[in-house]
Amino acid sequence: MNNTEACNTEPPPSGTRINERFDVVIIGAGLAGCTAARLFGLQDLRVALVEHHADVDAFKQLCTHFIQASATATLRHLGLAPLIEDAGGLRNGVDIWTRYGWTGDLAPLDENGEPVFGYNIQRRTLDPILRRLTTNTPGVTSLLGCGVRALVKQDGVVSGVDLGGDRTGVVSAPLIVAADGRSSPLATLAGIKPASSENCRFGAIRAYRGVALRRGNCSQMWLRGPEVGYVFPNDHGITVIAYMATKDKLDGFRANPGEALERSMAGFPDAPDLTSAEPLGNALLVKDYPNLWRRPAVGNIAFVGDALMSIDPLWGVGCGFAFQTAEWLVDALTPALRQERAIAPALHSYAKRVSRELNGHRSLIVDFARRRGLNAIERLNFSAAAKDAAAARHLHAFGARLIGPAKFLSPGALLRAAWVDLRRPAARSAQPDAPV
Repeated sequence: MNNTEACNTEPPPSGTRINERFDVVIIGAGLAGCTAARLFGLQDLRVALVEHHADVDAFKQLCTHFIQASATATLRHLGLAPLIEDAGGLRNGVDIWTRYGWTGDLAPLDENGEPVFGYNIQRRTLDPILRRLTTNTPGVTSLLGCGVRALVKQDGVVSGVDLGGDRTGVVSAPLIVAADGRSSPLATLAGIKPASSENCRFGAIRAYRGVALRRGNCSQMWLRGPEVGYVFPNDHGITVIAYMATKDKLDGFRANPGEALERSMAGFPDAPDLTSAEPLGNALLVKDYPNLWRRPAVGNIAFVGDALMSIDPLWGVGCGFAFQTAEWLVDALTPALRQERAIAPALHSYAKRVSRELNGHRSLIVDFARRRGLNAIERLNFSAAAKDAAAARHLHAFGARLIGPAKFLSPGALLRAAWVDLRRPAARSAQPDAPV
């Protein structure tokens, strides 16, 4: 586009028909969609942001509200990090318990030796902040309350979408971005099916007010055989409690998920006492959550966030990867869009980066989703992390997705973990007889 063109970012009045061409059309105004829209807008590109929710304050409910440290750079590029802190979001770390003991809340360090962190913040707080930040970005036209009725094609290539809802008409662009969640209606319309694999666990999640933690104020995680527990402190004194287990335990949760959640959490060492905490709403029971992922780009449709990859929430990577994949797309596509060049090579570059950055993480997460406990290498790393600060920081760097599997499982790292495991005494918080 000509950068001197005036950019009309005011959405057309409700009920009017729109027929306009943009540089990018993005379907879905969640974390990934808003991130892509704002970053494209900051590059002087014209963006149509289509969202079926009409309410700017709409938010995603099924979430751990844990943003990995790997996404913090993206939050800063967006200008979102200070807004999160102003809204009460907490800089996060995590302390993990296995039968080998607690790893400790030891943050990974950057090249300057400074701790690296992500954020804990409720989606009811985060989503409206990001959506307003995005819709106020020059170049972004927000089309809230609109859904995609059909794809528009030109010469066999998707060139736009036909809208229904508060506004009707066609918005077109050389790049169409699917940021519309794991079910991705846009992918369904385009006939693009996800790959999938089994997740052997179910989950229960509930928010509480007034939870007294027994180990500082950081996030906490328990890995005990087939059981996984979580505590996520959030903004405004709200703490999210979650529990996962293999599906043979699901029947015990069907009648009263909240009571079963509290009973199960009470069995973990150093777990918070929830008897005096105030539950906020009903417990959400997730009975089945298979791993899904799609190709990063098909034709001129690119996938970001959960529409790209929605896998086992046990590791809390969804929010972080949503922010990051959106930024990778913007980095790859902006030069071609600004210069009005063919976008296929840029989409290929985006797909290569997604493969390079995420395939290893996905492979390990998908593998663990089929298992009932830790494998031998995981046992070695968690045992060393419970005994040694450097091993713990290395483990947390991988858990925060600051390093990939190749570095985490490098021969040097494994040899050092083995040395620690053999030479150091067991941690005082260890329970050798607990399931692993």
